[in-house]
Amino acid sequence: MEAFVPGDAMKPALRKVKRVVLSPFIWLAAAVFLIEEAIWDWTAALMARLGAIRAVHAVEKHIASLRPRWAFLAFILPSLIFIPAKLLGVEAIAAGHWVLGSGVFLFAKVAGFALFSRIFNLTRPTLMQLGWFARVYTWIMGYRNRIHAYLDGWQAYQRVRQRIRALLQGIRSALRGAPERGASGRGAAGRDAE
Repeated sequence: MEAFVPGDAMKPALRKVKRVVLSPFIWLAAAVFLIEEAIWDWTAALMARLGAIRAVHAVEKHIASLRPRWAFLAFILPSLIFIPAKLLGVEAIAAGHWVLGSGVFLFAKVAGFALFSRIFNLTRPTLMQLGWFARVYTWIMGYRNRIHAYLDGWQAYQRVRQRIRALLQGIRSALRGAPERGASGRGAAGRDAE
């Protein structure tokens, strides 16, 4: 007769508890990463279009040619500019003006993120000449990549990502006034444009 090992009997129960406890965090992580990717892509495309304007292009060319310390100042400037606007939004929310406060906060967040991402893309080669910046950047990106790799290994995370992407595609289609165009969300017109 085999000896009864209490730990073996607990493993399925512990896996179920772990799955139930971690489920909200998986949804949150998937949502955060997808929102981050969507905002980064959207703001990068928007700022690239703005870069086609002659005056904006001249400013971007100047920013890209800055020396490392000035490039760092240009890099942190959008964050410093939009912090007061975010605080005003939070103040308005706290005062009961939910719509106004949320609008101000979201505008400051998206505009700040757009400028931050564009300036970062312009100044990254110069900023990487600063040893401390290169070390911090490498550490942050390594940590971020480890989190992505860890989450990508979970089937539950993959299912959540697919559900969120399908939901976002449905919202995009509804906003465009177009009917659903299948699982990929792209019809013949979308494929022809590529």
